[in-house]
Amino acid sequence: MTERDLQRILTYSVQGVHLSDEAKRRIRLAVKEERPVKAKKTIAVILAMLLALSAGVGIAAELGMFDFLSRKMGQTVLPGANDLVQTNIASGETDHVAYTIRQAAYDGRSATLLVEMRPKDDQTLLIGPTWMLEDELRWYAGGIADSDSRTIAQYAADNGFTRIVEARVDFGFTVDTSCIDEWNNNVMTALYSFSAEGSELIWPIEYCAYDHLTKTSQRTPDSIPLKADPTPLWQVSSSESFDAPDYGLRIDGVTITGTAVQSYWEITCTVTDAEKANSFGWNSNLVDMNKQYLPNGVLGVFSWPSPERNGQQLVMPGTIAATEQPPEQLMILLRNWEDHTLNKYFPITLR
Repeated sequence: MTERDLQRILTYSVQGVHLSDEAKRRIRLAVKEERPVKAKKTIAVILAMLLALSAGVGIAAELGMFDFLSRKMGQTVLPGANDLVQTNIASGETDHVAYTIRQAAYDGRSATLLVEMRPKDDQTLLIGPTWMLEDELRWYAGGIADSDSRTIAQYAADNGFTRIVEARVDFGFTVDTSCIDEWNNNVMTALYSFSAEGSELIWPIEYCAYDHLTKTSQRTPDSIPLKADPTPLWQVSSSESFDAPDYGLRIDGVTITGTAVQSYWEITCTVTDAEKANSFGWNSNLVDMNKQYLPNGVLGVFSWPSPERNGQQLVMPGTIAATEQPPEQLMILLRNWEDHTLNKYFPITLR
C-alpha cells in the first residue's frame, strides 16, 4: 500500500464527530501498519477512495449510483438492484453548502444514497470529511493536474477562498456507514451506504458542515423515506463448529443472505478464553477455497470484536458482492493483525 493509497483510505469509528488532525494521523498510522484502531463496539470502515474524474461538474450525480460505484470501485450489483432506486429523495442546506440526495436504494438490510454537495457561494471550498489541510488536493480531485502539488490550504489561498468547509451527511451515531466520495470543480459527490432493517422506514439524517478556518460546526436535521421488500434472493448457512483455542474462540456457524445489491454474512462465535481473545488484535472474514478475499459489497462494513467474558456470543457481520446463486463452499478466516502467519482458516459447506 502506497502513501497515496493511505491518503485515500481512512477509517474512523464514530459518525457525526469531527476528527482532529491528530486523530486522522493516528488512523493513517493504524492503516499503514495494518492494525485496527481499538474500539469497544462495531466500527465502520469509511472508504474515502477519491480517484481522479474526467472533466465536467457533477458527472457522478448525473450517472446512476451503481454506475458511480462500478466506475470508482469496480463493484457490481445485480440487474434487479435498479428496481430499488428512488430519485429526488431530499434536499437541505447549511449556511454555505447545499445538499441534494439524488438517488436512494434500500434492500431491507442496508440503504445506499447518492448525494451531491455544492457551495452556496464562491468563497467556500468544499472538502471531504477525512481530508487534512496539508494534504495535496490532487490526491482527491478531478480537474487538478498531477504536477500541481499544492496543499488544500494553498489551493484555497491561491483561489481566493475564505472558507474551507468539510461537508457530509450523517445517519446516526450507532449506524455502520461507508462512504465513497469525489471532488470535481468544487462539487462533492458521495455514495453513502449504511445498515438498516425493516420494510418501511423514516430515517433521520443530518446535513453537516465544519469550517476548518473558524472551527465552527453546523448541523441541519432532515429525514428520508426508505421502503423495500425485505425478502432475500437466497439464504444459506453452515452450522459447522470449529475450536480456535489460539484465539480463545469457538466458531459456531455462518449465515449469508443475498440481495440484488450485495450479500450479507454473519459469523457467530463463542468466547472460550476471554483473556486470550483480548491479547492481540484480530477479526474475521470469509475467503474462497484458495484463501483469496471475496469481492467487497457496497456497504464495506465489518466489525472489530469485543470479547468481554467466557461464554459470550459474538456476531461479526460483513458484506460481499451480489451474486445470482449462493456460494456452496467457502472458508472462515480468523486474521491475526500482529502476525499473519498465525491466521486460521476453516472450510465450510453452505446449504
